[in-house]
Amino acid sequence: MTLRIWFERTGTLAALVVCAAACKEKPPVPGDACTPTDIRCIDSKTELACQKGVFIATPCKGPTGCRESNKQLLCDVTGNVTGDPCSTDEEGSASCIGKDRRITCRGGKEFVDSCRGDDGCRSAGAVLCDQSKGEEGDPCTGQTNACSTDGKRVLTCHDGRLVTTAQCPGEDGCTIVERKVSCDLGKKGPDKRALP
Repeated sequence: MTLRIWFERTGTLAALVVCAAACKEKPPVPGDACTPTDIRCIDSKTELACQKGVFIATPCKGPTGCRESNKQLLCDVTGNVTGDPCSTDEEGSASCIGKDRRITCRGGKEFVDSCRGDDGCRSAGAVLCDQSKGEEGDPCTGQTNACSTDGKRVLTCHDGRLVTTAQCPGEDGCTIVERKVSCDLGKKGPDKRALP
């Protein structure tokens, strides 16, 4: 009788051990249902973000990757590039990548733009990017006008990239005056023109 009880208890214990291993909650995967506050790390470089009630995988390519700290999940996007996926639930969210670049989630894709102006990229309630200066080929949006970093050309946004639209050979070159681009054409008389 004693021997039988031992076998029954051992069998029950074994069943409990097997259940403890197999009955654990399965970790979520892309495509699983979620709520907006559900975020997790899949691995050290990938975050599960919630998008319209479904998990999607998004990269955390910066040096600190995806990690938990003080009960918060942190995804380092400083290494992410234009076109990397992001949750449409985070539309418009932005952060600085160093002093001269900003990354913004737009339409489910990351967009990295340059902030070459004197104020660079900074957080002041909102993430602000000084795009008053640039280089030909820099990504841009809208009808942006800027001065080249050497101060000799006017750059305008065309098809998502800055292109040279005017040379400013005058002594003052290309300058920003009251948030407008001014180009010194080097001619006598009214030798500057301002662009919006």
